[in-house]
Amino acid sequence: MSDSTLYRYGRPAIVVFVLSLAVLSAVSGVARLETQGLAALGDVVVNGYIAALVVWGVAVEGFDTDRFRTALYAGLVLWGVVDVAVGTVTPFSLVFLVAGTALLARLGYRHASE
Repeated sequence: MSDSTLYRYGRPAIVVFVLSLAVLSAVSGVARLETQGLAALGDVVVNGYIAALVVWGVAVEGFDTDRFRTALYAGLVLWGVVDVAVGTVTPFSLVFLVAGTALLARLGYRHASE
């Protein structure tokens, strides 16, 4: 497969796949709100934020920019904070909280030293 064929068909396929996952995330968020009520609001907001962020990264911004990375790392921190706030702390939520904070600090340090 040549590079032009990969770019011609691969990129649109990835965009369609990511958009379908974002739609699935939105539909599941609505279903969670209907079944669990406002107790699921924090998780639904975080999932929607990350889904919208990935769609934005694929369709508009790209994944290699500092602006995208900052928004992604903030999403990880937000995910951890929401889990801690509602009392559903898991090892994953702690990793997201600590790793997201560390990555944000590293990105901030890199910008400060430039």
